[in-house]
Amino acid sequence: MKLIVSDASPLIVIAKTRLIPVLNGMVKEVIIPETVYAECTLDLALPGAQAVRAAVEAGHILARPDVARPDADPDEELTGLDAGELATIHLALALQCPVLMDERLGRQVARRRGLTVIGSAGLLLGAKQRGLVPAVAPILDQWRQSGYFLSDAVIKAVLERAGEA
Repeated sequence: MKLIVSDASPLIVIAKTRLIPVLNGMVKEVIIPETVYAECTLDLALPGAQAVRAAVEAGHILARPDVARPDADPDEELTGLDAGELATIHLALALQCPVLMDERLGRQVARRRGLTVIGSAGLLLGAKQRGLVPAVAPILDQWRQSGYFLSDAVIKAVLERAGEA
């Protein structure tokens, strides 16, 4: 994949588990809006925050200014999305590229706007298929143990597709 705009949650879990090189192996350019960068690095003591900052400083992740909200979307804030999800969707629309997002409502809004949506577990599955990780189960376990929510149905589907069920 050439380009993706990432929301904060998947990027943080990927950074916490030291998988930014895997992300870069899957996607040529990972872009985040400034709002997402701020969310990820607000507290550098939190797991993953320093890794995100280091990846941006090294150019492995590109932070870009937020895109102004289209006037044609006056009630979008009422959908319950946070500022990072909105910024991610707007930047992806401007760049006409997929989004990396896990939050259900954000994924629905992105799809309604015609964007391709990829989740962190799907990205991980693709990484296994490309030989960038040997197995997904240990990583998914690590994500869940760190407090990252992935439904049992998502875990089951990913493990089945990875041949690890």
